Amino acid sequence: MDFKDEFEAIAEKTKQLTGSGIRKADEMFSVSKLKLECIRIDNTIKTKYAELGKMMYNMVKDDNADSEKISDAVMEIDRLYKKMAQVNEKIEEVKKIVTCPECGTKNKFTSNYCSSCRHKLVCTDEEPEDYSYHLDVDTE
Repeated sequence: MDFKDEFEAIAEKTKQLTGSGIRKADEMFSVSKLKLECIRIDNTIKTKYAELGKMMYNMVKDDNADSEKISDAVMEIDRLYKKMAQVNEKIEEVKKIVTCPECGTKNKFTSNYCSSCRHKLVCTDEEPEDYSYHLDVDTE
């Protein structure tokens, strides 16, 4: 191998390592943004619970039960929990986590068997492509 071939091999390896580092940094950035979205949703849920409690207190105090208002508040909280579940699923997708269909344990994409129950995981030869952050859930 002459100097030129060796230099080209080193340049190619450097490109591969740089690309891998960029993908990992993008993955970490995407996960961080998604986790911040989960925190925002969780804070909104806590606020909605406090509002529901205050509403219930006032209804009992005034002896004026409005089941429609209560139902609307509960449905809003349920909607927020669903949104949080969607964001958590996106985090797992970005982190390339596979859920065992047998026991529900989270496993690495590269695992052939579940780390908990040893169930054979569905294995594909392709690594998930999307490393970039795309929040596919309704944020309002």
